[in-house]
Order: sequence, then C-alpha cells, then structure tokens
Amino acid sequence: MKVVEVLWGDAWISTDDKSIKKARKLKPVVRTTIGFLVAENDDAIVLCTDFYADDKKTINAPMVIPHGMIIDWWEYV
Repeated sequence: MKVVEVLWGDAWISTDDKSIKKARKLKPVVRTTIGFLVAENDDAIVLCTDFYADDKKTINAPMVIPHGMIIDWWEYV
C-alpha cells in the first residue's frame, strides 16, 4: 500500500460561550495525517494506520476524509 500525507480541514466543537460576532470568524482546524492509502473513491480518501502483513487483507483504524475537507495530499514511495 502507498503511504500518503493529507492536509485537511477538520470539524471541531467547543462548549465555550461565544458571541455571534466571534463565532462567525471560527475556522476548521487544519490537520496533517499520514497513513496507508486504502482507497480513493468519489466521496473520500480512506486511510489506515496499520495493515496485517501476513494476509494484507485486514486493516486497523480506518480513517475516512471526505474530498471536500481535503486541502492537498501527497503520495510517498
């Protein structure tokens, strides 16, 4: 599997009170995630943290990042 790095804007939540004026200025948290590329489909990129080397058919900790949240991504050899 290829290793990829994804730069993406993540949703977040806060329980703090904010004025509407301040709330309108809030932005997504920009994250960088590195993982094994499981799939790229019409909806998202699917990564995982681990795959089992013995069978290469089972993965662990899948992560789905919708295309609309992706800022950029790179493949590594």
